[in-house]
Amino acid sequence: MTGIRAPGRSFRTSGRRGLTTVTSAIVIVVVLALLGVSTYAVMGGFSKTSNPTSCWPPSSPICGQLINPHDLTLLIPFRSVQQGQSVPFTATLPAGETATSYSFHWGDSTFTNNSKTPTVSHNFTSPGVYLVEATAPVNGIIHDSIVALQQIAVTPTVSASNAGTIPSVAGYILANTTTPVGGHGASAVLSPGGSLTVSGTYTSAPTNPAFLDNAPKIVVTTGPAGGASLSNSSKGVGNTSAGTIGKFTLPGTYTLTFVGSASNGASTAYQNYTWTVFVAPVGVHAGLAVRSINVSPHPGVIQNYELIPGGAASEDPAIDYETAGAEPIYNVYQTLITYNGSLTGPDPTDFVPELATCVPGSEECQALYGDPLVHGWNYTFVISGNASFYDGLTHAHWGVYPSDVVFSIARTLGFSTLPCVGCNNGWIIGQALLNPGNTSWDLIHGAYNNTPGNILDSMSVNGSGGSDCPAAAIANDHGCVTFHAYGNKHLWPFFLELIADPLGGGIVSCGWFSSNNQGAGIPYWTANNVTDSGDHPCGLPGTPGYGAPSSIIPLTGWDRWEQLGSGAFGTFLGHVQYGMLGSGPYYMSTYDVGTSYTLQANPYYGQNPDCTWTGCEPASGRYASTVEVVWETSATPGEQAYAAGIADHASIPSSDLSLLLQLIQQGKAVAISAPTLTIGFEPFNLNINLQGAQHLTTSTVNIPSDWFSYQGMRQWFIHSYPYATVQKTIQTQKGIELGFGYGGAIPQFMANYYPTNIPWPSADPCTTTTDPSCAGYWWAQMQNRSSPFFDPEVLHCSANSACQFPLVGSTGSPTGDQINALWSSEVSQLSGGAIKISPVDLNFNQIIVNSNFAGAGQNPMPLYGLGWAPDYPDPTDYVVPLYLPNATYTFGDAVIQGLLQPQFTTGCTNPIADYNYYANSTFPQSCQGVAYKSMVFVLNVAAITPPGPYRILLYDLAEKIAYQLGLYLYTGQSNQISSFASWMDPTSINTNVTIGGGGDDLYFDLTGNSVQYRGST
Repeated sequence: MTGIRAPGRSFRTSGRRGLTTVTSAIVIVVVLALLGVSTYAVMGGFSKTSNPTSCWPPSSPICGQLINPHDLTLLIPFRSVQQGQSVPFTATLPAGETATSYSFHWGDSTFTNNSKTPTVSHNFTSPGVYLVEATAPVNGIIHDSIVALQQIAVTPTVSASNAGTIPSVAGYILANTTTPVGGHGASAVLSPGGSLTVSGTYTSAPTNPAFLDNAPKIVVTTGPAGGASLSNSSKGVGNTSAGTIGKFTLPGTYTLTFVGSASNGASTAYQNYTWTVFVAPVGVHAGLAVRSINVSPHPGVIQNYELIPGGAASEDPAIDYETAGAEPIYNVYQTLITYNGSLTGPDPTDFVPELATCVPGSEECQALYGDPLVHGWNYTFVISGNASFYDGLTHAHWGVYPSDVVFSIARTLGFSTLPCVGCNNGWIIGQALLNPGNTSWDLIHGAYNNTPGNILDSMSVNGSGGSDCPAAAIANDHGCVTFHAYGNKHLWPFFLELIADPLGGGIVSCGWFSSNNQGAGIPYWTANNVTDSGDHPCGLPGTPGYGAPSSIIPLTGWDRWEQLGSGAFGTFLGHVQYGMLGSGPYYMSTYDVGTSYTLQANPYYGQNPDCTWTGCEPASGRYASTVEVVWETSATPGEQAYAAGIADHASIPSSDLSLLLQLIQQGKAVAISAPTLTIGFEPFNLNINLQGAQHLTTSTVNIPSDWFSYQGMRQWFIHSYPYATVQKTIQTQKGIELGFGYGGAIPQFMANYYPTNIPWPSADPCTTTTDPSCAGYWWAQMQNRSSPFFDPEVLHCSANSACQFPLVGSTGSPTGDQINALWSSEVSQLSGGAIKISPVDLNFNQIIVNSNFAGAGQNPMPLYGLGWAPDYPDPTDYVVPLYLPNATYTFGDAVIQGLLQPQFTTGCTNPIADYNYYANSTFPQSCQGVAYKSMVFVLNVAAITPPGPYRILLYDLAEKIAYQLGLYLYTGQSNQISSFASWMDPTSINTNVTIGGGGDDLYFDLTGNSVQYRGST
C-alpha cells in the first residue's frame, strides 16, 4: 500500500510500466553491506538509579521525574526498514522535564551518546529484529524508555539478493519464557533467567552457481560475559536452517546472530540475521512500545484511496504496461508461477507455483514427476486441475487448460511489436521465445518474427513436438505447456522471471475473451467460433470447431488483428481493455473507467494444492472478501478518510509527509519501507509535434520540432537542473530521504551493474564556461560556431524574443510541480531569459498515451516526467525501453529518427562495433548518431552474455556512451514508504521489488485485525 508512489511498467513519475511522480511511493533502496561475525562492544546504559522513596507534592513535575525515571518515549516513523536505510528516531519527555542530552542504544551493538538534539538517525547494516532504547539525564537522574522499547524489523536490501554470492535469509522469534511456541507476540524482552527461542533459515540459495551454502549457526555476538548460554541446536539443522533456545541470566543487552554464508572455494560471503535480546535489571518490568492496534471498522473489506488521476490505461494483461492497471491484473489474473515473497532472481527457489503445480527446475517438480521439467531451453509447466475461471455476471465457472495458456501468450506475443517494441509488454516474453524478424519484410514483424506459425511453434502442449509432459500431468491435472525459450538462438537462464510477470504472463480465458460479447478472439482460431458467453474452455488451433491448424495459417493472417489489438491506431480490439475475467483470488465486481473499481472474492478460486506454504497464494476464505479502490484526482478525500480512521490506506504525497508522521504518532497509521528499483527521469523528445504542444499551454510555443536533437541542448538542460536543492529541500523531509541521486537507465543496487565511474550530475547549476559539468559550459558551446556542439537553433533565442515551450508534469503531484517550478526558474536565469519553459500538468493516462502510443513526430510533449518500475530485476528490463530504437520511450521521442540525420552521422571515423572508443572518448555532436548505434550494438551483445564480470563491463561501456548522448535527465531513484491503517499487519504487505516495490498491492495477502473474512485467521 504505497503512500508516496513513483513508474516497467511506466510509473507515474512513470512507464512499464509507467510510473508517475504522483504515485511515487517512497521506495528506499540502500547500500548493500555484507557482514560476517564481528566482535562488538557490550551495550551499556541500562543500570538505573534507584527510585526515591518520597516526594512532595506528588503532582509536581519534579516528583514525576524522580518517581518515574522510565518515562522517556521513543518515536520512529517505520516498523520495518531495509538494511542500510537511515531512519530518524526522536526521544521525548513529559511536559516539565528537560534533558541536557540524549543517548541512543541501537540494539546492534552500536550507540550514539550525548546528542544535543532529541532526533538522531541510524541505519542498520544487517537484517534482523532490533530493540532500540533511549536515555536522557534530567536533573542528574537518568531517564529511559525501558518500559517502551522500540522494535524495528530490518529486511535485506534488494542488492543482496541480486549480488548472487549469498543466500537469502529470514529469522523468527518463536517463543520466550512467558509465550510458548505457537503463541502470539513473543518478543526478545526478558527478565533475568528468562529464555528465548529463535530460528533462522535460508530462503533461497545464491544465484551465482559458483557459491554454495555453508551450514548456518546461531551464536551470541555481544552481551555481558557469561550471561547467556545456548542449546546445542544452535549448531544448525541440515545445511539450510538453525535454531536455538537461549537462557539469559544477567541483565544487559545481547545480540544473537544467525550466521549465514556461502563459499566458492576461495572466498566466503556472509549474510547474517541478528536479534537484539534485552534483559531488564532486577525489579524493572521492561517491555515493547505498544502501538494502537485498532479493529477495522469494516470487517472483511479493504478500502483504498490511490492518488492516480485518470486511473489505468488498460486491464488487459497482454496490453497494459503501467502500474495503475497492473494492480487489478495482479489480483484478478493468475500467472503460471509468481515470485516467492520478496525474493527475486532466476533460481526456482525464488518462485512459487500459481496455476502450475510446480516451478520447473525445482525439487518439487522432481518429487512430483521424477523430472525437473527443464531440459535445455524447454520449460514445462503442468496446469493445476484445481484452478477455475469465474464469470461474475453468469456465475459460471470452469477449469484452466493449456489452450488458455497458449491463447494468452499468443495474444501477448502478437501485440509485442506494435505500436513499438516496448509500447506493450510483449517484448518481455518475446525476447526469449521469438527470433528477430526482418525489417525489409514489414514493420509488424521486423523486431520479432511474431507471425502465427512462429508464435504457436514457441509452445507445445501435452508432449507434442517432442516436448516433455509427465503422464500424471494429464491423468491428474489439466496437462502441460512447454515453452521453447530459445529466442535469438541462445538460452534464457532468467526465463522464469519473464513468465512470472502478470503483465504479459497473466492467463486469461480463451473462451470468454473470444465470445461475441468480448470480441477478442484470435483469427483462424477462436475469432467468430465462440457464439455464446464463452464460459468454457476452447480447443487448440485445428481441433473440431476451432479453426485451422497452425501450419496452414497464412504468415500475414494475424497482421490486421495485431494492429487493431495492440492499440496501434489509438483504439483496442473488442471489449477487454477494461473487461476482466480471471482465475485469481478476486473477480472484478464493478469498474468505473478512470475513477474506481471493486473486487470481490472469487467464489470458485481454490488454493493450489501443491503450493500451501508461506509465499503461496492463500486458501479460499482466508483473505478480505471485498476491495474498494478509488482513483483520486486530489489527495484530500483519502487523507481525510485516513485521519477519520475509515481508510485502510490512502496516498499521501510527499508534500504532506507531516500528516503521515502525525497519523503514525497518533497510532492511526503504520509505515514500513520497501525495496524498489524505481527510477525517475525526463525524456527529451527529438521530434516534437508543435501543433499538439501548443494545445498544452496558453504560452507561446516557438521552438523547432528538432530542438532536442542537438546534443549540446540536451546537455545544457541536464546541467541546468537544481539537483542539490531538490535533494535537500524536496527529496529529504523530516529527516527521511524520499529519493536519492543516480544516473543512467540501470538503477543503483541492481547487483553490480550500476556503473560507479560516471560523473552523473548531482550539484546545482554552475556558470563556469570551461567546465563540462556546468550549464555555463554548454551554453557557451552551443553559441560558438567553431564548437563541436554548436547549435544554430539557439542563436534565435534572446531575452527580447525567448524560445518557449511546455514542461509536462503529472496532475495531482505537488512535489513534481514544485520541482518543475524550480527548474523553470533556473532555465530562465541561466539563459538570461532567452529560454523559458512553462510547467503544465496532464493526467497519467494522457502522458502514457502521448509517450507510448504517439509515433515519431506525433508526441506533443517536448519534455516530461515519467519513470520505470521493474518487470524483472535485470538490466535488460531498463535498457530496452529507455535506449533501444523504437522502444517504449525512444519510439514516441523519435530518438533514432532524430539522431540519424546527416548532420549527426558524418563526424565519426570509427565503426559502430568499436564501442570501447565511443565509451572512452569524447565524440562530437556530428557523431552522436553513430555513437548511438554503437551503444545499441554493445547492449545487444550484453543481453546475451552470461552473468559475470564481462557482462558488467559491457553495460558499463554502454552507460558511458549514454552519459555523453544525454537522452534523459535523471531526476532520482525513489525511496518508498508504504503506509496503512493501524489494524493492518505490516508483515503482510508485499515488498517484492517487482510488485509492492513497483507500487502495487496484492490485496489477498493482506491480514490484520478484522481485515480478512469474518472468522478467518
